[in-house]
Amino acid sequence: MYWKIAGVLAPILAVGAIGAGMWGYQENQEKNSVLIKAENQYQRAFHNLNYHIDKLQDELGKTIAVNSRQQLTPCLTNVWRLAYSAQNDVGQLPLTLLPFNQTQKFLANVADFSYQTAVRDLEKKPLSDKEYKTLQALYRHSQEIQSQLQKVQTAVIDKHLRWMDVESALATEEKQEDNTIIDGLKVVDKSVGGYKDVDFGSGIGSLNAARKLKIQSIKGTPVTAEEAKKRALAFVNITPAQLAEATVVDNGSGRDYESFSVRIVRKGDPTPVHVDVAKKGGKVVWVLDERDVTAKKLKIEEAKQKADRYLAERGYRSMEAVSYGQYEGLAVFTYVYKQGDIRIYPDTVTVKVALDKGDVLGFQGESYLLNHRPRTLAKPGLTEAQARAKVNPGLKVKEARLAVIENESGQEVQAYEFYGGLGQDRYRVYIDASTGEEVKIEKIKAIAL
Repeated sequence: MYWKIAGVLAPILAVGAIGAGMWGYQENQEKNSVLIKAENQYQRAFHNLNYHIDKLQDELGKTIAVNSRQQLTPCLTNVWRLAYSAQNDVGQLPLTLLPFNQTQKFLANVADFSYQTAVRDLEKKPLSDKEYKTLQALYRHSQEIQSQLQKVQTAVIDKHLRWMDVESALATEEKQEDNTIIDGLKVVDKSVGGYKDVDFGSGIGSLNAARKLKIQSIKGTPVTAEEAKKRALAFVNITPAQLAEATVVDNGSGRDYESFSVRIVRKGDPTPVHVDVAKKGGKVVWVLDERDVTAKKLKIEEAKQKADRYLAERGYRSMEAVSYGQYEGLAVFTYVYKQGDIRIYPDTVTVKVALDKGDVLGFQGESYLLNHRPRTLAKPGLTEAQARAKVNPGLKVKEARLAVIENESGQEVQAYEFYGGLGQDRYRVYIDASTGEEVKIEKIKAIAL
C-alpha cells in the first residue's frame, strides 16, 4: 500500500519541485534583467557625463579664443546646452545619498550664465572684463573637473566597477572593498566647492536666491520616515495586501530640500516604484514606476483622461494640460495651474501615462511644490490688441491669453501668451502685460493641447 502511495506521490512531488525550480529561475532571471537594465542606464549616464564635460571644456576654450562676436554667441549657446546636458547626466546617477550638490549647482550656474550672455545683443553690450575673467575661470575649472572625472572613468573601465554596488554602498552605508567611484566623486564635489574665484554676476545669484526662498517657504510640519512611507503608498494607490516591501531612505541635508526616498515593491512584481516625499509638509515630489511598457493600445485622448483623473484624485485642482509628447510607449502630459482664466506656468506638473494599460508610471511635481500659492494679479496695463502689435508679424497667432511666467531672472511676470506658427515651427511668445516688452520666446517641441 505504501509503495502504491509513494508511486502516486513521487511524480507529483517531482513535478512540484520542477515547477518551483522553474518559478525561482524565472524570478531570478527577471530580477537580474532589472538589475542589468539599471546598471546599463547608470553606465550610460556616467560616460555621457564625461563626454559632455569634455565637450563643455572645449567650448569654454573657444569662448576665450574667438575674436568675433558673431562666433561668440554660438559658442556660448553650446556651453549652455552642454552644461544642462551634464546636469541631466548627474541626475540619472544613483547619488541621492552622496553630496554632489556643489557640482550640480556649478553646472546650473554655468548654464544660466552662458544663456543670459548668449541671448543679449553682444554688439550693443559686449562682454565686460569681469565676464571675460569669469569665462577664463570656468575654462580652468572645467579642465580640473574633466581630469578628475577621467580618472574615475578609467578606474571604472579597468576594474570593471559597477554602479549598482555604489547604490548599495550608499543605501546601506557598508564599506566596500573598492570605493573608487564614491571617493572620486567626493573629490570632484569638494574641488568644485572651492571655486570661489568665479563671479557669475548678480543675475545668476538672484536665481539661486529665489530658489532658496521658495524652498524655505514650503509649508507644513515635518513628517517622519513612517509617515512618508504611508503617504507614498497612498499616492501610488498600493494597499497593504498588494505590498511586498517598502524601504525608506533619508536623503539627508545635502540636497536643495530634505526628502525621503521610498522604494516600493508589489507582490508578484519585482519592478520597483520609487517615490520622493518632501520632509517638510510631506508632499510627494515625484514618482517613477520602472515597469516595461508593451504594445500601445490607448489613444492620446484616453491617456489624457487617465492623467486628468490621476491629478484630481490627488488634490490637484484647476489644472490644465497644455502640451504632450510621446516616447517609448508613454504619453507625457504637462499641466499648469489656472487661477481663474490665467495660466500660472511656474505651478507645473508632469504626468506620464503608459499607453498599454493606461496606468500612470511617472509624476513630477517639484515646480508646483516650490511655486504654488494664492496670487494677487493686477489688471493688465495693455490690452490684448496692444500686446499683439508687439509680436513678430510673421507669426500666425492661433491662440492668445493671459499668463504668469518667470523671466530670465526668476521673477514672475504677468504677460500675454501668443501661440502660433512661423513656417513649419510652433512658438509661444510672451509680451509683458504692463510694459509691452518681449519677455520670452519658446519653440514648442511637444504638441500643444
